[in-house]
Amino acid sequence: MSAVKASAAIIQFCIVLLLLCSVSAAASTHYTFAVTPFYTPEKIWTLYSPFIEYLNKTTGDTWELKLYQNHETLINDICSGKVSLALLGPVPLGRANAKCGVKPLLTVLGNDGKSSYRSVIITNDTTVKSLRGLKNKEFGFMKGSTAAHILPAKMLGDAGVAMSDIRPVFVESQDRIITELLSGDIKAAGVKENLAARFIKKGLTVVATSPPLPNFALSAPTSLPASVRQHLVSALARLKPLNNSKDAKTVKTWDEEIKYGFMRPDKEYLPSVMKVLAIFREIQHEN
Repeated sequence: MSAVKASAAIIQFCIVLLLLCSVSAAASTHYTFAVTPFYTPEKIWTLYSPFIEYLNKTTGDTWELKLYQNHETLINDICSGKVSLALLGPVPLGRANAKCGVKPLLTVLGNDGKSSYRSVIITNDTTVKSLRGLKNKEFGFMKGSTAAHILPAKMLGDAGVAMSDIRPVFVESQDRIITELLSGDIKAAGVKENLAARFIKKGLTVVATSPPLPNFALSAPTSLPASVRQHLVSALARLKPLNNSKDAKTVKTWDEEIKYGFMRPDKEYLPSVMKVLAIFREIQHEN
């Protein structure tokens, strides 16, 4: 073989090798999804694995579920690019947006088809008829949670009940709050309205309800490729489980938080999130 032919063969081999490496790299590209830790990691894994399976079937991209136990680490990781997409409540989303520009991609719909929800303060004490009746009682919080910390603290404060007037008990999830309430270890707490509704018949009663809040949103850092964003929106916005029986079957095993569909956020969504963030900062300053 001549030197010219040998060189040509080497170049051709290198080109083929580069193409193979490129294909391999593309195939190995994957994206991570995380959930605000309102449940235990084990429960999140059970409820959100079917959602990941759906994304892997419909988006053409590879997704994996990443678990977190606190807001701080999740916010840091989505800002550093270690998390590609996250289901965030208003306060975590507001914090991530302020820190690194994370924005809502799709907002979650409730079982009423609306992109809003409420926080409710519930109690196991039948003698409590108002928020003032919670003074000197154990009150459960999930630190940093919109529904289980910020809004309950705001509602208590507006009713003239300061944090020093109650006995705050901080736990790691809203599931844990319910457990503590049912066992009697705490006397009251704030949680999302749809979670509270599941336990009203078990001796818990609603003491106060917040105004409507911007619902959770699938949120992404600016580093997520535009094509991946498009794939996500295409795969999820077309689901209409409240009106389509086939879609309802698709989401049957998904968490209540995401099983009623999604919509693109309107122009008022992010400003309303930042208003909730302002309440968070006010509460943090007071504490």
